[in-house]
Amino acid sequence: MEPINKKNVFFQYIDRLNTPLEVFILQESDTSTGVGPHWHYYLEMLYVLHGELKAQCDNDFYILHPGDLILFYPQAVHSMHRAPDYTGEVHYFVIMIDLNFLNITNEYRTRFSKLFRIAYQQNPDYIHFCRHELQELPILQLLTHSLEEKRRHDYGYDVMICSDIASILTYLMRCLKQKGVDTDTIITAPDDYDASIYSISKYIEQHCGEPLRVHELAQMCGMSYSYFAKLFRETYNQSCKEYIEFTRINKAADLLLFTNQDLTYISQETGFADCSHLIRTFKKWKGMTPKQWKKSLK
Repeated sequence: MEPINKKNVFFQYIDRLNTPLEVFILQESDTSTGVGPHWHYYLEMLYVLHGELKAQCDNDFYILHPGDLILFYPQAVHSMHRAPDYTGEVHYFVIMIDLNFLNITNEYRTRFSKLFRIAYQQNPDYIHFCRHELQELPILQLLTHSLEEKRRHDYGYDVMICSDIASILTYLMRCLKQKGVDTDTIITAPDDYDASIYSISKYIEQHCGEPLRVHELAQMCGMSYSYFAKLFRETYNQSCKEYIEFTRINKAADLLLFTNQDLTYISQETGFADCSHLIRTFKKWKGMTPKQWKKSLK
């Protein structure tokens, strides 16, 4: 099966720093055109509440009924429309998440992405989970709770939603094992990726307050600069430089939110050259200065 050429398909840009996850309900009626073929760097799940939904992943088509779930792994080309022979409205949950934001170990982040991608390549039906397969999981309660947390946007809402999503993904992995998928072999099998690329993000997170140079990180992984840069983008869906900035800005945001330290201290703790460097970078990622951002939250 040849996947669709992504160069000819719409790329959906999402601000991954300010919007690392989305939870919402879509409703399609007779006049709705659905969502055309597109791809992005998020893992996406659809759960049908009412009606019949036609979904596509690469060249494979699925008809989903109430209680069914389908999962699109990062960078998969997919679309969704009301089923052709269904005349009523269709309501379905949509969850989209940057796996780098999921509050789990790096090992499990890459495990989720790799497992569903390879399982789909083995059998396209493996990303479609019917209602009877999900009976042991309170999935509707988890999705409803995630939606409410997103709407309230209260302190720690992202942690709560990530916990719900991690529970769902873990259960789906168990479902694949019950279907006969050798998940252990898939996860440990050699891939186009080098194992050392998975651990470098942890090093970046632990040392983001220190000078970090991409060519030195490549040397630590035993790779050339060009190969490391290519592999890093394929694995983490962003450049190494962007990931370093992403990590530093997240740490700076935590210090702004939970301490009374000034910008001079925060810039030193997060690896920025000075306050001006921190402010410029923060504004690039957040669209406002640190002071404006903190004030907006209050």
